[in-house]
Amino acid sequence: MGSNAELYPGNELFKYFTKTWHNKSYPQISPVRPELWTTDRLVFITGGGSGIGKATAIAFAHAGAKVIAIFGRRNDRLQSAAEEIRKANTNGTTSVIFDGVDLSQHVAVDAVFASAVKQAGGAKIDVFIHNAGILQTLGTVAGYDEEEYRKGLELNMIGAFNTAQAMLPLLAPKAKVFNVSSCIAHISPLLGSWKYAATKAANTKMFDYLQAEHPDLHIVNINADTEMAGVGQDDRKFVWVNWDVDELKARADGIKDSLLLRVLLNGVPL
Repeated sequence: MGSNAELYPGNELFKYFTKTWHNKSYPQISPVRPELWTTDRLVFITGGGSGIGKATAIAFAHAGAKVIAIFGRRNDRLQSAAEEIRKANTNGTTSVIFDGVDLSQHVAVDAVFASAVKQAGGAKIDVFIHNAGILQTLGTVAGYDEEEYRKGLELNMIGAFNTAQAMLPLLAPKAKVFNVSSCIAHISPLLGSWKYAATKAANTKMFDYLQAEHPDLHIVNINADTEMAGVGQDDRKFVWVNWDVDELKARADGIKDSLLLRVLLNGVPL
């Protein structure tokens, strides 16, 4: 199983896995392409009230999703986002459900997910995107405030754990699950960002284990530190939405049967 790949020069921060780099959406991933339509699908998105989560929900509305459920901590943002998402489907065929919840509270997460499924007529979840999280205050490991660190662990790690446990019984067979992670989980250290890096790396590994435990699902970790919405190439892989989808497809066989795009100990084929 090979683990080497040709990389492209990139910019001052990163080398690129594909020659082409995208910071905006482009025709090949347009949600209005017929082959990408999500008609009759139920989509759940945590952190769907703003940023990447809202942009992803809007893309699914463009693609004709039947029901989109968004969750977050602020009801005012969720309500505003819900209106934008509904309007994004010009045919008026997308229903939007929203509910405020603190993902660090297991019972509350179970309740809002069950309620959303009930409002969707008891349908199973076809697509689940875990996007919620917070970026903690920058600082060094030495001298960092313990309470601030615990807050991040609760919202980023425990929140992801509660989300995973609540969603699994509600998923449709062969459902697609995306964990919106960050390049911070695997790149060289960016000083001051260790807390966020630690939680993103931990969550990435948890979703890897979920894939191993549930091979019928399609689970992908994605770096989405932009306003783009993206899709993954293969299960148990870590992909960046900036990479060109056509170039990834052309390399699909070599990626699938290799250690490429896996978070691992470089040079040790495990």
